[in-house]
Amino acid sequence: MEYYKAHYKDEYHDMDIVIENTQGEYKTNPLSFTLDGVTFRGTSLGDFELANPEQYEEAKETFRILKHGGYNELAQNTFPYFYALQGYGLDFKMPIKLIRKSDYQEVPGELKLAFAYEKRDDEKTKRGICYLCDGSRIYPDNCVVEEFSLLVGDELYSSNNKTLYFESALLDISRQIQEKYYLKCCFTCQYSEYSPYGNDDFGNMLCYRRHKEACLKVNSKDDYFEYLGDKDFDIYQETYLCEEYAERRQSSGYRGFVEGVR
Repeated sequence: MEYYKAHYKDEYHDMDIVIENTQGEYKTNPLSFTLDGVTFRGTSLGDFELANPEQYEEAKETFRILKHGGYNELAQNTFPYFYALQGYGLDFKMPIKLIRKSDYQEVPGELKLAFAYEKRDDEKTKRGICYLCDGSRIYPDNCVVEEFSLLVGDELYSSNNKTLYFESALLDISRQIQEKYYLKCCFTCQYSEYSPYGNDDFGNMLCYRRHKEACLKVNSKDDYFEYLGDKDFDIYQETYLCEEYAERRQSSGYRGFVEGVR
């Protein structure tokens, strides 16, 4: 269990909170926080939902919640309801470890993310993602990312990619720090890959540490399917770190090398 400091803000709240991360203990919705007696859970920082749907009527009094699901006439089927938290902003800090290249010593760092969900008022902005609630179209808020940065001592490295997708932001930060440091976590590990079928914004790296020899044979998508396609794996967050970590320097894997590690 890990605990992260964050600042939460919406129409009714403006306060510090603690986000719990059960990574390593549970495989789904490992992030959670409780505010006003209401608990929200999510896989990533941008997808919090009501942990207890029975609290919907109570929670919607002080939180903006997007309810979707229910009966779909086109599909002739009824789906579960989901209750997504909207209209909030987070200023979030997460510890991470790095290797300093000058002496190969491990040093602490801190990732900082700041973003807010803003309501889509203009009909012209209602493009892309939409949901159905009992057959009616509804539109989620627009996420505006203000900061995704890495702090090492008094050095600040800000990603040029304003996004909640850790892969994109960490690649950019890795390029910036490559002369001095590299990240020490699943993201730069020799035995981790993203799924070739696609990945979410956070927390779904495929760990093949039980198949190390096979990992070292992979340098392309074809190699991935030949040597790892039928292998079992664990799923971890990009920032997770275990005792079997190995720098991604021997083979490029399916997703390639990470700047600075080699």
